[in-house]
Amino acid sequence: MTYWMCEKCNFVVEAARPPDPCPSCLVKCAFSDVTCYTPECGGQGTMDSRLVAQRAIKREKPGKIVHFSDLARGRTSEGKEKHIPVIELMRGQGKMGKDLVEIAVGREASHPNTADHYIVWIQAFGVKKEGHILDLGREIFKPEKGRPVYAFEINSSEFTHLFSFSYCTQHGVWEQHLEL
Repeated sequence: MTYWMCEKCNFVVEAARPPDPCPSCLVKCAFSDVTCYTPECGGQGTMDSRLVAQRAIKREKPGKIVHFSDLARGRTSEGKEKHIPVIELMRGQGKMGKDLVEIAVGREASHPNTADHYIVWIQAFGVKKEGHILDLGREIFKPEKGRPVYAFEINSSEFTHLFSFSYCTQHGVWEQHLEL
């Protein structure tokens, strides 16, 4: 399957061919292929969040330099209850005594999970004590299939901060961090 992004409303859908019309904005739109074809973006057949962000930047702010932080919404944004990825660290709760990290979107208020409005992915990063930023992985979700929750194990004593981003098809990218 291929991931297609509407060039009008940024809706992302997984399908063999781009839909006609767009399921989100309900008009005939051009679609861009935002499928990952290399290991650097998560592996062949997944959605490339870098392409999604690049296309959103070009559409929303053509000709201007935009930083990713300009697009991300966080703790003070309207709708945060349904969109902010909540990071929970459970020390010693993983296998072999490792620390379990669970990132959930919509913990305070359930986020919609329909074909045209859902959380597409959750991405996690960690800042190591020596200052290096480590990609801790990404979970991709499909509409109408469960809650958006991403869990993984780390040795939290190696990190100073955890960061998480989530992408909603209707409301863009949201961020949260946890100081350890």
